[in-house]
Amino acid sequence: MQGEIVSVTTSDYLRLHGLFCRSSHRLTVSPSKGSADAAVLVHGLGGNFYSSRLLLHFADTLLKLGVSVVLVNTRGHEMINTCSWSGRGQSVGAALEDVDHCRFDMHAWTDFLVERGFANVIFFGHSLGAIKSLYTTAKAPHDRVAAIVGLSPTRLSYHQLIDSPRGELFRETIGRCEEMISQGRGREPIQVQFPVSTWMTPQCYLDKYGPEEKFNWSHFIGEVSVPTLLVFGEKELAEDPAFTGVSDELANLKRGWNSLTIEIISAADHFYTSQFHAVDDAMVRWLTS
Repeated sequence: MQGEIVSVTTSDYLRLHGLFCRSSHRLTVSPSKGSADAAVLVHGLGGNFYSSRLLLHFADTLLKLGVSVVLVNTRGHEMINTCSWSGRGQSVGAALEDVDHCRFDMHAWTDFLVERGFANVIFFGHSLGAIKSLYTTAKAPHDRVAAIVGLSPTRLSYHQLIDSPRGELFRETIGRCEEMISQGRGREPIQVQFPVSTWMTPQCYLDKYGPEEKFNWSHFIGEVSVPTLLVFGEKELAEDPAFTGVSDELANLKRGWNSLTIEIISAADHFYTSQFHAVDDAMVRWLTS
């Protein structure tokens, strides 16, 4: 995919990079989606704009619909990385980020597209990127965002995880994080095993998975005012602990909000292995209907 390496500076002075590609096709997106003419594509936990085969594929699909794209880094790209912050190098990344600050990143990338002449923007996110798209639009809406496509937003639910088959491990991890925070070690990365195996600071872990459930999208999706498509894989709903209870809630969510469309892709896992075409069909049908 050919494009232009670009950068933005967020309102809190963090510099981020991405790949911008302008579509050469005629726009075919439905007016009901605000005739969205550009999209911000957002990676998941520890991802980045250049290595996701999934995001690169769907960027190409959007370009063929006449929708220009920018594949972006958020401050949570990689597990730990160094970015320029207020002119100085500072460690950021998925192990360290405060997800609430994603709104600064999402607004900066939306403003970038507006400055390039686009009027209506789609947020297209995968996994944590889908949560960031929903969270920003619910809590700090940008007036140029016309629609959201969210692939597999994980359910960051303390209550579901603590009642899961690995709930004892989850309790132990929560306890360890609380103890380290009480010792003034809340910003010290540790290795955690559940619900994903990764590195994360105790403060970051409690923000994501603690009892406040700050980023449990099912709690705030009703605050999203733009048409939204959520896509899930059948296998992840059945097998992945990060999606425990989601199947039971989807019908209730749809009944409560007419602007929400839900698609479940048969036999698909969290990364839609060998099922990109099925997601293409669902997304194109929704965007052009």
